[in-house]
Order: sequence, then structure tokens, then C-alpha cells
Amino acid sequence: MILLLQNSQEYNNDLRAMIMAFYPGVKIVEKQEDGQEYIFTFKAEYEETCTLLSVVSDNAFGDSCQGISAEIEGNYLDKQNFRNDLKMASYQLLCMKAGRTLPWGDLTGVRPTKIAMSQLKSGKSYEETVDNYLDVYDVSLRKAELATKVAKNEIEITSDIDLDNDYCLYVGIPFCPSRCLYCSFTSYPIALYQDKAVEYINKLKQEIAYVADAYKDKRLVAIYIGGGTPTSISHELLEELLEQIDKVFGLGKYEPTKNKVCLKEYTVEAGRPDSITVEKLRVMKNHGVTRISINPQTMNDVTLKIIGRAHTANQAKDAFAMARAEGFENINMDLIAGLPDENLDSMRYTLEEIKKLSPESITVHSLAIKRAANLKQQMSEYGETIHQDVDGMLDMVSDVAAELDMEPYYLYRQKNIGGNLENVGYSKKGLECLYNILIMEEMTDVIAVGAGASTKLTYHSENRVERVENCKSVDDYITRFDEMIARKRKFNI
Repeated sequence: MILLLQNSQEYNNDLRAMIMAFYPGVKIVEKQEDGQEYIFTFKAEYEETCTLLSVVSDNAFGDSCQGISAEIEGNYLDKQNFRNDLKMASYQLLCMKAGRTLPWGDLTGVRPTKIAMSQLKSGKSYEETVDNYLDVYDVSLRKAELATKVAKNEIEITSDIDLDNDYCLYVGIPFCPSRCLYCSFTSYPIALYQDKAVEYINKLKQEIAYVADAYKDKRLVAIYIGGGTPTSISHELLEELLEQIDKVFGLGKYEPTKNKVCLKEYTVEAGRPDSITVEKLRVMKNHGVTRISINPQTMNDVTLKIIGRAHTANQAKDAFAMARAEGFENINMDLIAGLPDENLDSMRYTLEEIKKLSPESITVHSLAIKRAANLKQQMSEYGETIHQDVDGMLDMVSDVAAELDMEPYYLYRQKNIGGNLENVGYSKKGLECLYNILIMEEMTDVIAVGAGASTKLTYHSENRVERVENCKSVDDYITRFDEMIARKRKFNI
């Protein structure tokens, strides 16, 4: 455990985020207990003219302890001017304590590209934007260039999006063949919920119809069906779901409805290779799905078994070949860097196998230790074997993506990622996932349906985002369905 002591809670989230960036998964407490040992104590004493930060080890703790410290001049209540100084000072102290720097410097937010977007849109050059990351936030050159490239591509890709009138539809399918070690999403084992899935899809169809009517005056530009694993349901249920989407939005064989539709992409997160069949692929193809994901996470069978993926690397290859045979020309593959027992050689092997398949995009995630994941509960078993040279793995993915003529087009971070690192999407030109950009940069409304789905409403003139959550439980979603509609109606959806 790490002890965080403060005489004010003004910057509690900032300090916790900075500490977690260096020590992911370690519990941070804010109350000292007699006899309890801590990795170290981080102390912040805020005063109107000067703030003292200190980092001391447990056995040296006390009013007269010796440790490393830093003073920050200025009034801590002046957040606009004080916050960045605090973050940099705490970052530098933790660098000394941990004996290392972080590639993203003192940036801890989920969207480090936001800075580059702002700089480029204000007229700054590529070089000036990169230098801003280096000079102000102590970001490494490689990460500064990555963020700037992503922002540049995002601006180009979204140039024709109407921020006030365009929207995306997210459809949540909260079922999976099995639960992965690292997963914190709402998901239920399809083998146990097979009968419930029928009732669930019936309610989901009703919510989709409601959204189509409520948003008929706005323009639908992207559909994303995620989960869970959407392809864990039967091909008959998948057909029923996609038929409803076609019907209420006037897609495919249906006559245009009163809805405004300018669909630029239609994605289904096929995800688990063991859930993909020829019948399901044909259903998706027949209903105009333009992009799918087949996600091995790793091509090492030993790791797949450890993390609870009930498939082999060969099954991932077979699923990919099936998708190609059925005519899919935009296939993404997800990878995770930092899985248990994996090192640079493991990632190198995975990437060699991916290169042979030549997908249109690769999305790489740095392993995050999420509170609701089984991994969090089993850190004593896996803690020593995860996060091995994750940044080196990310560099490998970047290099292989370049070999496959892909560019980085979106980037984000999650809490408790090892090394404060990132998730990046790489894609061949023109085959990027627009939905990923729009939801991550909070550019347009994302109307979400299904259990565990979270709608995002953007109010650009007020510079704010509102969330409208659905119940996470499948059973609650079904029995409290009217409440889900009422929650949306409250926000004029």
C-alpha cells in the first residue's frame, strides 16, 4: 500500500492518478494505521503562498523524517495556474522515488491527444505541437510524435462530421463464450444465458426502435455493435437484431424511413474467434456490415489459456480466413501488450503471425488492471509476470503497423495501465473506425442501447458531456426496460 496524506482534497484525483501511473494496481490509502507498513508515504501540505510535497519511506515517516521533497510557489486555490505546476512537481518526485521516467511525462488523462488537437486547430505546426509536449509535459519524443500524428489524422478523418447533428448508435450485446482474466465489461456466459438472450434481443429491438424515432431529425453516421461478444449469440438472433436495425433506419432492402441516415461505417465486434461461424459472417455481410474485429489478443496458446480465452491461435487464423472468404475487406485485430508471462519475444511472434494475415487495422491495448476484473483479485498470482516491457511491445506494434501501411488514427488511455501507457488504433488509409474517434474525442452524441450501455450526449456550446446509463444486469435491463426508456426521455432522447 501507498499512504497519501493531504491537508486539502483539491487535487486528490491528480495525485492519485500520478501515483497510479508509477505503481499500477497498488492500493492507495489516505488514513494512516498503527503498525501498517507502506511502500512509501506521499505528503502534500497546501498553503496559500507555498505548497510542500514530500515522498518518504515507511521507516522514516514522522514529522522530522528525511526524504525527497519539492516546494511549489503560488496559491493552491488558483487551479488554472497551480495545477500544472503541482503535476510536474509530483511527477518529478515520483521519478526520483521510482528511479525511472514515464514516456508520457506528467500527462495522466485518458486523452493525451486532446492537447495536439487544440494546438493544430489553433494553427500550430506539426513541429510546434511536438515541441509543446516535450517542453511543457516532459513527454518523450516518440510519444509526442505519436499523439501529434493521431490528432492530425483525426482532424482529417472527421472533417465532414457535423458535430451538432451527426450521431452514432452503439448496440451492446453483453454475452461471451467465457470471461477473460482482464475483462471488466458487463458480460454473461452465453451457455447459461441462452434462453435469456432471446428475451434480451426482443427488448433491445424495442430500444433501437425508440432511438430511431427519437433521433429521426439527426443524421446517423456510424453503427457499432459491441459487448461482450456480439457473435456469441446464435446466427438466428443476430439476423433478427440486424433486420430490426435495417427496418427502423431504412437500410438495405427497406425503403428509406423518415430518419436521416448517412452511414459511413457499420462495425460488429466479432471479437472471440471461437464465436465466429460462416452463418454469422453471412448474416453480417447480407446486412451491410462493413467492418469487423477478430481479436486474438495474443497468438501464443499458453497465454490464451492463462487469460481464459477458450480458443487457440489457429482458431483465430481460421476465423480470419473465413471472414476473407465471405468478402470482408476491413478486418481489425486487437492485441494486448503486457499479458502474464509475455515478453518482447512473445509480442514479436504474435506480430509475425499477424503480418501473415495482413489485416486492415490493428488495435493494441496496454494491459490495464481494472477493479472489476478477475486479474485484480489474483494479483498475488500474476503480479510479477505482467507488464514486462510494455512500451517496447508498443513500439514493436507501431513498427509492424508501418510495414503494413497503417497509420495511427486514435489513441486513448485507461486507469491503472502499467507505465501510464496507451491504447492505439492503427489502420490503412480510408479504413479507420470513425466510431472510435467520435466516442473517444467526444465529438458527437453516441446513443447506446442494451444492458451496460452508456449514452454520451455532447453539448459543445457548454463544453460538457452528459452520460445516460442503462442497467448493467441483463435481468434488470429486461424487467426495468421502461425505466431505460424513461432515462433517455429525460434527456430528450
